[in-house]
Amino acid sequence: MLTKFADELRSTRLEKGISLEQMAAKTRIDIKFLEAIDNGNFGFLPELYIKAFIKQYAKVLDLDEQETLNRYEEAKAGKLIEKDDSKSLLEKKIEIEKPVPEPKSEETVKIFNDNDAKKMNVNPQDKKKMFRLLTYVSGIVVVAIIIFIAFFNKSSNIIVEEKPYDKVLEETKGRYIVPEKKDESLNTNINLDSLILQIANVDSLDSAWVMVIYDDKSKEDFLLYPKRAKTISAFDNFKLTLGNSGVISLILNNHKLNFDGRRGAVRHYMVSKDTIERLTSPPILHTN
Repeated sequence: MLTKFADELRSTRLEKGISLEQMAAKTRIDIKFLEAIDNGNFGFLPELYIKAFIKQYAKVLDLDEQETLNRYEEAKAGKLIEKDDSKSLLEKKIEIEKPVPEPKSEETVKIFNDNDAKKMNVNPQDKKKMFRLLTYVSGIVVVAIIIFIAFFNKSSNIIVEEKPYDKVLEETKGRYIVPEKKDESLNTNINLDSLILQIANVDSLDSAWVMVIYDDKSKEDFLLYPKRAKTISAFDNFKLTLGNSGVISLILNNHKLNFDGRRGAVRHYMVSKDTIERLTSPPILHTN
C-alpha cells in the first residue's frame, strides 16, 4: 500500500514536470530522502519527519497537504482506497476548487424570456406612445431647470466662505484622534514570569525539524528552513524533539543555552527556567 501511495506522488510530480533535483531545491530535502519516498521506503527517519517531508512534497505539487497525509496514514494501515486513474491528484484538486455557477431561478428565466419577447414583438402604436411620453418628461425637466435658474439662482457666482485655518483646526480637533491600541501581535499568554524560547536554524543549507510540548498541555511540530527562527512561550517548561539538532540554536529569555546537538541527529530535551536537560526518549503528550 505504501508503494501505491508513493506511485501516486511520483505520477503527480511527473505530470507537473518536476524532477527530483528540482524538488530537492524547492523543499530543501536531501535528494536521497526524496528517492526513498519515490520507492515507497518510508522507514529512513522517525514518523514526525516523514510527515514533515510529505507535507513539503505535497505543497510543491499544489496538493492538499492534510489530504495527502491522510492518504499516507491509510496506506500505512493497509486501507488505501483505489483512486480513479483517469484523473490525477492535481486534476481532481483543480476540479474541486473550480467554482460552480449559481443556477438561475425559474422566475429570473421567465422574466428574461418575457423581456426578450417584448423586444421582438413591439407594436408600432406603442412606439409612438413611448416617444410622446419621453418628449413630455423631457419638457418638464427643461421647464424645472429654467424656473430654478430664474428664481433661486439669482447670482451667477458661487461664493464659498473660506474659514481661517485656526478655526478649522479648532473645529476638527479630536476628530481624527486614533484610539491607542494594544499590540495584538504579542502573545496574550506572555507575562513577566513566562519562558520565552527562540529556536533558530543557524545553518545556510539544511532544514531542521522541531516538535514542542508546552507545559505538558499542548503540542506543535514545524519545519525550520535555513536561517529561519521561531519564538515560542510557555509558563513552566518546554519538551523538545530536535531533528538535525546540530544546526539549531536555543535562546531562553535572551540567554543562549548550551546543549549537545549534532548535525543529522535527533535529540530530545526539556527546557525549564535557566536549564536544559537531555531526555533519553521522545517526549509524549499525555491526554486525560
